[in-house]
Amino acid sequence: MNADDHLAGFCRTLPRLRDVARSQGLTAELATVLREVRDGAPIAPLLPRLGIPADVLRAGYQAVPLLTGRPAGEVYTCPWDACSRVVPREPGGPVPDERCWVLDEPLRPGRA
Repeated sequence: MNADDHLAGFCRTLPRLRDVARSQGLTAELATVLREVRDGAPIAPLLPRLGIPADVLRAGYQAVPLLTGRPAGEVYTCPWDACSRVVPREPGGPVPDERCWVLDEPLRPGRA
């Protein structure tokens, strides 16, 4: 797993991490980690500062291959090309309400 995959997992879980950070008194530390990531620091070494083992984001964040025989829709990706996160959109389906939670920006549309 490369740093992109860790960042994609971090971005995907950031809304939940914010809730947990609030309940654990780690809001300021999460803000500091987020600032460092935005400045280009790799996320994996920063996770332990939040009480998260560095490899916890490894499981469950593998790319899911598209089903064969179905039309491919759009995908939405990282707006700054820093991670490999991909949010699929079914053809004709609603635009995903997912965001790049690291930058708090909408994901960028692209072709599947």
